[in-house]
Amino acid sequence: MRDKKPAIIAVLSVILLVLIVYIIQDVRSDRNQALDEDSVEEELPPVDQSDEENGELTEKPEVETPEFPIWYEEGPFELPITGAGGYTSIELNMYTEPNAQTPIVEKLEAGTPFEIQEEKEEWWLVKTESGNLGWLKHQFALINLPDVVPSIIYDHTNSYNAQFKSSYVDIPELTGQALYEMIDYNNRLDEETYIMPILYQTAKKVYDAQQIAIQNGESLIVYETFRPRDVQLLVNEALADLAESNDVVKAGITKEPWSMTWFINTNVSNHQRGVAIDLSLVRVDELSERIVGDYHVPKVLDYTPYEMQTPLHELSINSAMFTKPIASKDQEGWKKMEVSSAVTEPALRLQEYMTEAGFTPLASEWWHFNDVDALNSIGEKAGTGKFRITQSLNRPPKWEEVRTTTTE
Repeated sequence: MRDKKPAIIAVLSVILLVLIVYIIQDVRSDRNQALDEDSVEEELPPVDQSDEENGELTEKPEVETPEFPIWYEEGPFELPITGAGGYTSIELNMYTEPNAQTPIVEKLEAGTPFEIQEEKEEWWLVKTESGNLGWLKHQFALINLPDVVPSIIYDHTNSYNAQFKSSYVDIPELTGQALYEMIDYNNRLDEETYIMPILYQTAKKVYDAQQIAIQNGESLIVYETFRPRDVQLLVNEALADLAESNDVVKAGITKEPWSMTWFINTNVSNHQRGVAIDLSLVRVDELSERIVGDYHVPKVLDYTPYEMQTPLHELSINSAMFTKPIASKDQEGWKKMEVSSAVTEPALRLQEYMTEAGFTPLASEWWHFNDVDALNSIGEKAGTGKFRITQSLNRPPKWEEVRTTTTE
């Protein structure tokens, strides 16, 4: 037995050595495999979960948060519509989805205010004063112009001192009166300001005209957009009564080839439909900027009004842009009309800016322009203006919210 012990020890030593070598090789193999897997993970791009479920691998873009405030460059206005105030021009249904086949959340009467949350093609997601959320078609919706184009100067004189005159004669019950107050505290702009509702598609053209004016060192000054139907009738009746007792006034609105309806429409006017605007032009003496939410916007700090042929809302032939009438819906014929000799250069520039933006001038009033394209698009469903607007629902625009609603 003594002779066999060294042999047994040698065999056991060999077996132990083989086991140690095997273990070392196994450990190295596992380590190399782990390293290979890590390198593969590092090479793979981030995966969008939704695309992964569809069997596709797409690199998820990283959005870098900008340094605020920023300039808004993605849309048709100076500010995003998210958080802006709006109104129904006719009775509209709010739906659970941007689809008229989905359940109705609420039926909104004409003139109902709301806050715009999101836009998806021809639909707006809106929030009413009661907190209801739903989708409605913005074709028949008004937007508060100061909420999206705050660089314009707004002066709603009918809220505090109506300027209506005829042949420079005061019109009883109108001149100097507060006919209808359209002023409210604007949470979006953080100030009390005038409410200037206008059809959404028309508002885009007003913005275009303002950009042209700003580029030329000038600015629009807007006096009136939406006008309630009862005020329209009040102006008509007051002017008719004055004409009956004053021959000068009567001659000023009836001299051939004009008639009274050219100066105050007896039917539903484009102001009630939301496609008309009364405005003038000023020279910008000092232009700065302001911050609204997360955005920069231009701000006119000082300006000089231009002298026009008549004051605003002078209802007579003295204010006529052309020497004779032409249909207000004629988008081409006005270009061939003879301009009145009384028209000033600033009035001609105003007409140039507005018509370049897509508006059509009114022959009898240098300050009045119509959006005939919008009028044609809404057709017989246009609003009649049988309501008053006294409040605005809005909030400051935030970049993160705007980015989310525009990329979904």
